[in-house]
Amino acid sequence: MWDELNKFDHCRFATSNRLIFAPPWGDEQIQWWRVNMYAPHGIYPDDLGEMLSASIDEPKVVTLIDMNPKSNSFVIRVKGAHGDTGEVWWHQRALDLKGRLFRAERMVVPLDRQRKGTGRVLMADLVDTSVKLGLREIAVEAQDVGRYVWARFGFVPDRASWRYHIQVEAPRRLRLSEREIAPANFRAYRDLLDRDDPLLIREIVRWKDPVDSTRSYDRDGNPEKIGIGKALLLETSADWFGAFDLEDAETMRIFKEYVGRVP
Repeated sequence: MWDELNKFDHCRFATSNRLIFAPPWGDEQIQWWRVNMYAPHGIYPDDLGEMLSASIDEPKVVTLIDMNPKSNSFVIRVKGAHGDTGEVWWHQRALDLKGRLFRAERMVVPLDRQRKGTGRVLMADLVDTSVKLGLREIAVEAQDVGRYVWARFGFVPDRASWRYHIQVEAPRRLRLSEREIAPANFRAYRDLLDRDDPLLIREIVRWKDPVDSTRSYDRDGNPEKIGIGKALLLETSADWFGAFDLEDAETMRIFKEYVGRVP
């Protein structure tokens, strides 16, 4: 059914094999979408799913979860399967319009696709979508490889994560490689890690001194070489919470450089 006044198509809210509403939406949820998403941005739920995965040209299933008009929030999950292998990738984002932010809640990418940068392009799609929606921030919990990758991407840990996770774990990992690092560099790295400024994670990811990995080995069982900055974030248990400031010019510059958009 079409609303002739503003050409709003209610049929775009019907569940199908490519679009799922969990639980099913009623008039309140649909009207919320018309006012908050369709009127200002001209998009329907499936459009948002495509925007959040624009870099992957494959069939996808978009699921809208826990729509709450009173709190101006919902969760969206986009799932796809690579045609050659059948392996499933998916990511889940929570939109909070009141706070003008997306939370990058979960991302699962098969190992072979990680090596092709799938996680990175999906996060880039999230940034692009957030900019189009006029949001101010993306929040993330950086785990595993994300502890390093998301720092390179432009995310910055919150102060609690910096103080009680990174500043605790990174110096311990640094000391393990002391003999492999020039004394002047070692002192500089140690002194920086003592400073109470989460933005300094952007310095850490640029430290390239090669050191023996404590987790990666070659076929002969010898430690592989890894940059010390990468080691300090990857080879610890220091998961962190952080944010990507969509209104900060330096953050956007780092993002564009990392995803190859710098002329």
